[in-house]
Amino acid sequence: MCGRYVLATPSTDLVALFEVDEIGEGLPEPSWNIAPTTRVAVVVEPAPRDERPPIRRLEAARWGLVPAWAKDVSVGQRAFNARVESAAEKPMFRDGVRSRRALVPADGWYEWQQGAEAKVPHYVHGEAPLSLAGLYAWWKQPDGSWLLSATILTTAAEGPLAAIHERMPVVVAPAMRDAWLDPEEDGEAALEAVVAEAPEAAGGLAMHAVGRAVGNVRANGPELVAPAP
Repeated sequence: MCGRYVLATPSTDLVALFEVDEIGEGLPEPSWNIAPTTRVAVVVEPAPRDERPPIRRLEAARWGLVPAWAKDVSVGQRAFNARVESAAEKPMFRDGVRSRRALVPADGWYEWQQGAEAKVPHYVHGEAPLSLAGLYAWWKQPDGSWLLSATILTTAAEGPLAAIHERMPVVVAPAMRDAWLDPEEDGEAALEAVVAEAPEAAGGLAMHAVGRAVGNVRANGPELVAPAP
């Protein structure tokens, strides 16, 4: 699973990297310890309402998907991850698979490995910001405003990553970002395609053990990703 991750890359760099057309309001500050229910940056490409081409946007979203039919925002607390094996069928996620797919920029993520006495956190990262496969939804809040929320898709870990944890986020290869975001693409086919390429996309990632301070949601700063002594 992916329950904590890092995004310290400035929004200006993300705009260039993901070829963003417009930037939304309230984007989160750089963070080395992003936790569920907090605001995260997502790249989305909503279906246009007229003949104009789609507009790619960098938006702030609540991490934990709240579907349109939810009665309460708390539904999202248990929907910060979605398993690729069942996302296309589950009512919580299937509309997202069909036409509301997102990219979640990340410098890396944390995973906990069971040790002899306690779980040991590891930081998994690349040389450049990663794009994690996500889904998004809009939910009308009691005050009439709209909440954008998102979830991160996970798949079975392979290679060295499997030694840390059995699950991992789906890393979208750069060449597949456009098709994944395109709301006109067949959702299930897009999902199958990114999952098939995920092992290769994640093949060059590095990982190392870090200090246990990352387990505290209030802890933040670049020291969290430093290798443990």
